[in-house]
Amino acid sequence: MKKTILWTAGVLLLAAAGFAGFVTMQEGTTPTGTTLAGQDVSGLTRAELEAKLTGWWVEKKRATLQPASHLLAKQPQPMALEMLGIEPDFDKTLAGAPMQEYADSLLGKKSEGGAIKIVWRQSGGDFESLKEFVDVNAKTEQPAVVKFAAGRFTRSYEVPTFTLDIEKVGGTALQAMVDQKPKFEMPMKTGEYHVSKEAVDSIDTVVNSFSTTFSTGNANRTHNIKLAAESLNGAVLMPGDTLSYNETVGRRSATNGYKMAGVYANGRHEVDYGGGICQVSTTMFNAVALANLEIVTRLNHSMPVPYVPVGRDATVDYDKIDFKFKNNYETPIAISSEIVGGKITFYVLGTDKLDTEIKMITTDHSSWGNKTQYVTDGSLPAGRTKVIEKGSMGRKCTTWKIVEKDGVEISREKMFDSIYRASPRIIARGSRSAPRRPAAPAESTPPPASPVPDIEIGG
Repeated sequence: MKKTILWTAGVLLLAAAGFAGFVTMQEGTTPTGTTLAGQDVSGLTRAELEAKLTGWWVEKKRATLQPASHLLAKQPQPMALEMLGIEPDFDKTLAGAPMQEYADSLLGKKSEGGAIKIVWRQSGGDFESLKEFVDVNAKTEQPAVVKFAAGRFTRSYEVPTFTLDIEKVGGTALQAMVDQKPKFEMPMKTGEYHVSKEAVDSIDTVVNSFSTTFSTGNANRTHNIKLAAESLNGAVLMPGDTLSYNETVGRRSATNGYKMAGVYANGRHEVDYGGGICQVSTTMFNAVALANLEIVTRLNHSMPVPYVPVGRDATVDYDKIDFKFKNNYETPIAISSEIVGGKITFYVLGTDKLDTEIKMITTDHSSWGNKTQYVTDGSLPAGRTKVIEKGSMGRKCTTWKIVEKDGVEISREKMFDSIYRASPRIIARGSRSAPRRPAAPAESTPPPASPVPDIEIGG
């Protein structure tokens, strides 16, 4: 009896061991409903699944991502994943695949299928050609610009110096692949921004403006006014920034596109390159002063000008006389110009309207006469004259800035004294001898001499 029991127990143990070995030899497979990159991979062993993943990657690695940057004038071609160094992490991807173990299936335990998440990694990559492309196609360094014309704002953002940040390209591309995005913004090493995008976007209000008029009949002068005004158009100033008219507009020369037109020089009317640009500086001066910005440097002309009252002008002369003002606000501002017909307008743009009203008045006016100066002109016959320069009276006044709130004056500040010197009236006298005339017959009476009028030029 004992032998029979021992024999039976031995057979059962051997059977159990054999069954366990049989089960162990059976590999698990992917459950029903398992997919890889949209393909059904149900019922595959881990080795078969790895082969499937390998075959899929052979085709997929030719796929591309689009590098892009708003700082480039031209965008590069799409780059293959292989060149970007992007590939699946096989071990982590397979480790995350659902598997139905054979023993569990015998016991009736079911595993759920589903999409296998591909785990990506970045290794290496060739970005030298991309860096060269960026260097060649980089936009020229440009300042931020905000303009106002025809009732609407236009903006362009600052373009600093920059180059491709090679060390970060791979990681940026990898993140785009993980997020299933078709392109990625290339990481750049940029120079320091002076005006941020947020600062540009915050400028959305006309704080104040001022206009003057000019004759469009003088083509050269009109050309100079437009050229100088456009040089200033859109300039953005951060808090504490100072704008120099001469530095911004540049030298007024033929090389820089300026033409000959009338100018005031040393109390006289003359002709030089850039005639008319002082009307631009004067118009801008009034706009910024009425916006309560800080005037740093301003000087009046040698003679009063016709387009603004005395004490409200601002002359400029490259390398000698400049007009400067400072943004004393706590927020960014921009200066914008607009020319329509014979009217030039300067706008001060900012983030908020002023809660006060700014006025400029002039007081303590005085004037004095000029002298007449004669010069000899050998091209004129003796006895004839012509006016070389009309001359002007001397003038003086004081300019004040008045700040009012709700119609009540809250402050009055002296801005400056303006002195316009008297310039002489210059008259040329002829010195050329008249040709000898034949003697009249004794019996005839010579006709009375006709008066010769002055010939006036300039003015």
